Amino acid sequence: MTASKTPEVHRIGGASVAKIPEIAIAFPADTLLPGYDPDRGPPTDGSRPIDCQRRQLTVSVHAWLVRIGALTVLVDAGVGNGKARAAKAFDHLDTPWLVRLEAAGARPEDITHVLMTHLHTDHVGWNTVRGPGGWVPTFPNARTLLPRRGYELFTAPDGRSRPNYDMFADSVLPVVQAGGVDMVPPEGGAMLPGFTFLPTPGHSPDHMSILLRADGQEALFAGDVLHDPVQVARPDLCSMFCAHPEEARRSRLHALDLAADRGLTWFSSHCAGTSVGTISRVTDGFAWSSL
Repeated sequence: MTASKTPEVHRIGGASVAKIPEIAIAFPADTLLPGYDPDRGPPTDGSRPIDCQRRQLTVSVHAWLVRIGALTVLVDAGVGNGKARAAKAFDHLDTPWLVRLEAAGARPEDITHVLMTHLHTDHVGWNTVRGPGGWVPTFPNARTLLPRRGYELFTAPDGRSRPNYDMFADSVLPVVQAGGVDMVPPEGGAMLPGFTFLPTPGHSPDHMSILLRADGQEALFAGDVLHDPVQVARPDLCSMFCAHPEEARRSRLHALDLAADRGLTWFSSHCAGTSVGTISRVTDGFAWSSL
């Protein structure tokens, strides 16, 4: 996608959803998904076989822009520009993400809410931009809803020793200090009209997926429950980034069951391509169909 191209819009009842891309990163398949055997299959996406011979998998980093009624909502906030990061792929980025947001029809001041699935570097970065005196909120009129458990991990006595404390310091604390944050309890819940936080821990202790309901239709912003559609056919596979693999597997199966049973549209935080699909049941488990 070029800097100014209008993104594709998906409809969930009266809500519109647009992907705001930032970067894409290629990983060796068995690095991203330890235990992945590309010769085992054949996983499908429901319309064509997923390439079982893929030796590389692409991870997309993006946010979702949702308009529903009077609300203009971002789900997650990418990496951000100009931030010192240990991961080379995230270090001091300079992308036209804000231009892409505007091409989708929203300026920073238009955003009413930012919903965080979890506090990881590639989900919180655009919460802040560089100001004259340091990092300041990017979305001056927004309320940011973030998992309380994640906040507590970084404000605990040992929080500063966590390996990604830098992202908390420059991309979360300035928003908290500006008074723009509401904490989502560990049990989740309906924090905003049309949006319900669902606990899906494992990738991180604080991980939440977010259910959107609009005019009788539903969608799931699943966060990092999965990184590639291969994990729909192989839900036993966890990404290299999952803190607690067994818990992550349980959350993934729960989310897949929910999506298949209720016909949800699945908005992924990291799947490449459109990053949107549906989940169906097949004889040996689940299948992904790209939208």
